Amino acid sequence: MSDRLTQLQVCLDQLVEQFNATVNYVNTNCENALLDDDPMSVSNLAAAAPLPGQQQQATPAGSNRQTNAANSVSNQPTAHAEAETNFENTISELSTDLILKSRQITMLIDSLPGIGVAPETQFEMLQKLSKELQDVEKERKEKIKEKDQLLKKCEHLIVQLSNGISTTRN
Repeated sequence: MSDRLTQLQVCLDQLVEQFNATVNYVNTNCENALLDDDPMSVSNLAAAAPLPGQQQQATPAGSNRQTNAANSVSNQPTAHAEAETNFENTISELSTDLILKSRQITMLIDSLPGIGVAPETQFEMLQKLSKELQDVEKERKEKIKEKDQLLKKCEHLIVQLSNGISTTRN
């Protein structure tokens, strides 16, 4: 497991990605709203203009247009309602994800050491932890020496046992 600062950085990166994905989803799936009250204003007309490279495709046959228009008018309210419901559900889910990630970040920030602690106290804590680490390291070295001594003793006993077995067989 990584340290809290790394976890915090990962969470912040994920939050930025979630914001980006949410804004992108809204931009691509939301119906455009008028920028001001006049639908024929320059700003509204410019916002509704097609992007460069995107051209309106027209069907060549006029009868197909009329048939398609009749079908789309009859199916449009149902499809629009489903799309609106789907959009609202997705926005709700994306919002929930953003809220959960921001709460996770808040929890990580609150768990960071040193919040509300004076620098002198932090320094004393570091000195205490350093001393404790030195003591544990000293104890570890002693245990390694003890292990080596016991290993040599076991090797000596095994050699004596094997010598004893070999002498009894001769």
